[in-house]
Amino acid sequence: MIIDLDSWEAGYGDGLRGRPSQCTPGLDRFSYSSGYFQASRAGTKERRRLSSTRPVPQRRGGSYRLIII
Repeated sequence: MIIDLDSWEAGYGDGLRGRPSQCTPGLDRFSYSSGYFQASRAGTKERRRLSSTRPVPQRRGGSYRLIII
């Protein structure tokens, strides 16, 4: 199967911006949907990563540092 890059990027961009999935005429529907799906997965991972960050006490001193896992 061949993915149309322009359609995929349009779907990915819409997905990252949180827009509803709306494949316009002239774009390949499968490629658009594939990009949209990838963006929604990337957004989910990013939200999960950000929600798992927490301050961790340092061994020396009384300040905190942020460790991103």
